[in-house]
Amino acid sequence: MALTPQDDFPTNRGGLCAKGWTAAELLGHPERLTTPLVRDRRESPLRSATWNEALERIVAAFQLAQQQHGRDAVGCFGGGGLTNEKAYQFGKFARVALRTSAIDYNGRFCMSSAAAASNRSFGIDRGLPFPLADVAHADVLLIVGSNPAETLPPAM
Repeated sequence: MALTPQDDFPTNRGGLCAKGWTAAELLGHPERLTTPLVRDRRESPLRSATWNEALERIVAAFQLAQQQHGRDAVGCFGGGGLTNEKAYQFGKFARVALRTSAIDYNGRFCMSSAAAASNRSFGIDRGLPFPLADVAHADVLLIVGSNPAETLPPAM
């Protein structure tokens, strides 16, 4: 699938962020794991396993935890970067396959304080309180406690 840049898009003018340009490099990294690693006992070293063995171990551990401590003993923790479709599938997996109500995502932890501060300061809980294009016209830009190159890469 080829990317079709939208040159008139005001934030990134058709460009990818640094993460977008470099993400595929991880696929060929020499230290990337390509097979599951398991331990035979807690103190034993990791060894390679087949995918079937690894998945069977996961299923057995989930079932044991739920049998001993109830369905909510196994939970799911997703990420705010999931697409709507992936988040929907993730929620279905938690509720239907695992039958757990213990599902959460990182946005409640990493963004909740930022959302509260933005709401209190600007009356909105997400996004910028001004058009990003205005930054180019600013004489001074004060950024405190943030790393826009990591948290807002299209702006960079």
